[in-house]
Amino acid sequence: MIKEITVSDPITVEGQPDGGATPMIDPYNGCQIRCPYCFQLDDKQWNKSIYVHMNIADLLKERLEHWDKSETIYLGSRCDPYMQIEERYGLTRKCLSILNELKINTMIVTKSDNDLIFRDLDIFTDYSAELTVLMGLVNVGQIGKGVLNSNILTANRLSDSGVAVWAFITPVLPYVMDVGAIIEALNENIPVYLDKLRIQSPIHVKNMEEFIKRQYPGYAELYHAVLHENDERYFDELIGRYADNSRVKILF
Repeated sequence: MIKEITVSDPITVEGQPDGGATPMIDPYNGCQIRCPYCFQLDDKQWNKSIYVHMNIADLLKERLEHWDKSETIYLGSRCDPYMQIEERYGLTRKCLSILNELKINTMIVTKSDNDLIFRDLDIFTDYSAELTVLMGLVNVGQIGKGVLNSNILTANRLSDSGVAVWAFITPVLPYVMDVGAIIEALNENIPVYLDKLRIQSPIHVKNMEEFIKRQYPGYAELYHAVLHENDERYFDELIGRYADNSRVKILF
């Protein structure tokens, strides 16, 4: 269900393990992509509905008027800023236009597998500060497609257009994804970040197991070991393979 609401503050702050804090802008709260391994699913209140923050762009300019220009803002945490609903509301583009006007360093976090992001290529290529697109390659509709994953093509196309791009395989889905082939299919100037599958709540584990049994039944026993027996062999192999590769950043 989509609900249009207003917010009192356009920026939220997320705490980090190192004690720091990350400022976030979310034009929406909730996500239409619905990956069964999303870290946000551990929040029981998340994604019951898609909330559209109708007034976020109106508040943003005033809120950022005296912003520390050395600090970076992230666009997209409790939503994907380029999920399909953005085509209707255009709030991501409105927020980006204001960030550009105010010369705010920005990182855009998305794994949407549509072409909507290219609508804003004019802003990306003429951005007034530092801008990086953090392109996730683990969209649930793309994970089984190997090097035909459309987000690989999106990342490369953005990079070819002069946009700074980082690629994220987070989480790595053991056996389902050929990580090596995916990395080779990306432009060489795109750094790649890997993180392992992290699932905490029992209901989240159950949903993930059901997803694997339904979509990739041949891997069901292997995933049982990963989810219930702390089987780290797949991730250990990745660590060994990319230990000396400065382009690949391992987050586990």
